[in-house]
Amino acid sequence: MPPTPIVCKGLDHVVLRVTDIERSLRFYTGVLGLALERVIEDAGIYQLRCGRHMIDLCTLADDTTLAPPESRGVDHVCIMVEADIEEMLRHLESARVPVVMGPVELYGATGFGTSIYVLDPDKHKVELKTPRAEFPVRTVVADAKKTLSRPRD
Repeated sequence: MPPTPIVCKGLDHVVLRVTDIERSLRFYTGVLGLALERVIEDAGIYQLRCGRHMIDLCTLADDTTLAPPESRGVDHVCIMVEADIEEMLRHLESARVPVVMGPVELYGATGFGTSIYVLDPDKHKVELKTPRAEFPVRTVVADAKKTLSRPRD
C-alpha cells in the first residue's frame, strides 16, 4: 500500500444523537459548562463549544429511536477538564448526574490524568479527564518495564 497523503491532526467535533434537546442542553451547558455556539434549526443540530473543539447534539427525527447504549458503536467520549476532583464529584452529585466509574487514573492523548465517567441524559458515557494524575500511579518495576516503548533485552 502506498504512503497516505493524509496527516491527521486531531478531532474537530463529535456528534451525539439525543432524544430531548432541552434536557441535553441543560446537562451540557448547565452541568458541564459548555457554551451553545450555533444552532442549525432545520437540521436539529446544536453546536456546543468545548475548548478548541465542538460537541454537536443532533435531535432524532420524530419517527426514530435511539439505540440502547451497548448497540451504539461508540463506548464513550472523553472531555479534558480543569477541575478539582472532589469539587467536581460534589457538583455532579448535586446535579444528580450518575457517576459510573472513578475517580481513576487513566492514560490518554495527554498522558495520565484522573478520570470520572458520567452518563448524559441519553446514557452516552462521558469521561471527564484532568490533565494530570491527581493520585499517584502505583506500579512495580516488572510492570513498569513492560510499558517501555523500547523494551530492554
